Amino acid sequence: MVVGMWCAHPDRNSRPSIKQAIQVLSFEAPLPHLPSKMPVASYHVSSSSTGTSVSSGGAATATFSSAQLGR
Repeated sequence: MVVGMWCAHPDRNSRPSIKQAIQVLSFEAPLPHLPSKMPVASYHVSSSSTGTSVSSGGAATATFSSAQLGR
């Protein structure tokens, strides 16, 4: 569970490399110490025709419409 939370950290610079995660899962390295309070991730979907943009930080809200998702 801890390794999963570590790998899914909202701040990509705080995530482990694959090698680090495997070493912990193989008991070759100690479990990481995660902060007691993780930053909240938020995702913004752009309405532009060129695609979507994703950002992290701020409030954990996302708004989607069928027009934005192409349905």
